[in-house]
Amino acid sequence: MKNWYDLERELPAIRRAAERNNCRGDDFLILLAIRKAENGRAGREFGIMHPAAIDTDLETQAAWAAATIVKNRQRWSQEVFIAIGEGKPVRAAASGPGFIEFLADRYCPSSIDPVGNINWKENVRYWFWKFKNNDII
Repeated sequence: MKNWYDLERELPAIRRAAERNNCRGDDFLILLAIRKAENGRAGREFGIMHPAAIDTDLETQAAWAAATIVKNRQRWSQEVFIAIGEGKPVRAAASGPGFIEFLADRYCPSSIDPVGNINWKENVRYWFWKFKNNDII
């Protein structure tokens, strides 16, 4: 993706895919961050390599990525607990960099690509905060 215009041009398809998968708020920003970080060619825009998604189109790639984010947000939320008060477990807020780390270990596992995993985390975190702190979209 050479410039912001490319993302603006792609935004309608990405939004449709996100809406169908209930990918909203920070998760939508993570979806955009993944698009920027992956920067894949047509049919691999989001780096989804599943046989049903590879070499398809932007909206299919975005839908698979959105579903991956949403499903992993649910998994992460179930795993994240903190002790408050008298040792009662209370669910922690499910947002921010902790989730990106969790997602990276599933989206780009270090067991398959250790360097790619580190780069994915850094790049997605970078773009997430860029979108979060600036009204780019």
